[in-house]
Amino acid sequence: MKKLPGRLRLDHFPGVAGVGVFTLAFLYLPMAIVVAYSFNAGNQALAWQGFSLRWYDRVFHDAAIIAATKMSLEVAAIATAASVVLAVAYVLSMDRLSRAGSAVAGAILAAPIVVPEVVLGVATLSFIRLIGMTPGFWPLVLAHTCFCFPFAMMNIRARQQSLDPAYFESAADLGATGAAVTFKITLPLLAPGIVSGALLAFVVSMDDYMISTFLASAGTTTLPIYIFGLIRKGVNPSVNVVATALLAMAVAVTVATSVLSGNQSKK
Repeated sequence: MKKLPGRLRLDHFPGVAGVGVFTLAFLYLPMAIVVAYSFNAGNQALAWQGFSLRWYDRVFHDAAIIAATKMSLEVAAIATAASVVLAVAYVLSMDRLSRAGSAVAGAILAAPIVVPEVVLGVATLSFIRLIGMTPGFWPLVLAHTCFCFPFAMMNIRARQQSLDPAYFESAADLGATGAAVTFKITLPLLAPGIVSGALLAFVVSMDDYMISTFLASAGTTTLPIYIFGLIRKGVNPSVNVVATALLAMAVAVTVATSVLSGNQSKK
């Protein structure tokens, strides 16, 4: 009987390395190309004509792009704040629910992650029409809040599950009230999860296109919608510049979340 190796290595699976390299290249090489061609001096998005920052200067002084960016930032900021508050409230109330009730509530509230965005967009549009509202800023904020909530909740919930119950038991034994435990112990300990959840929710809101398409009006065009409009008119390096800025924001959020998680793990 042939003895199985004690430790599996990559060379035990022929072809896996090649598939892995191809997958990584397929995912990240286009991003690198977009970043590189954002510095293109020419007028074509994928025809290199020399290094230049003129498209960055043009984008950062384009009134329409600035307006779309401000709109996205406003929607994302309000939706992030609202979703984080709701997520914290839900996480704090989890302990008062039964195990079955907690599981059902978690599944229902996490549904926006698995439900197709086009379905969410159509459903939200139908709902706001039903209650007498029209597409615009506040319906857009409401939809983004509902969509961002699960992303904030998952991070905060994961942080809560990692906490030692001894903290809260000790505080109760020392006579601390429920409010004191919540504001002086629970929330400070949840802070890393709250921050990472807020960052993730913010990026998700800034990046959303499908739901925003259904709920945005003429005066509430978000940045992803504006980028799609630019592509339909003809691709030029300004699209690469905007995409690079969004990519840089996503990378910054990822690094910040990793740093927060690493610092908390050391503590």
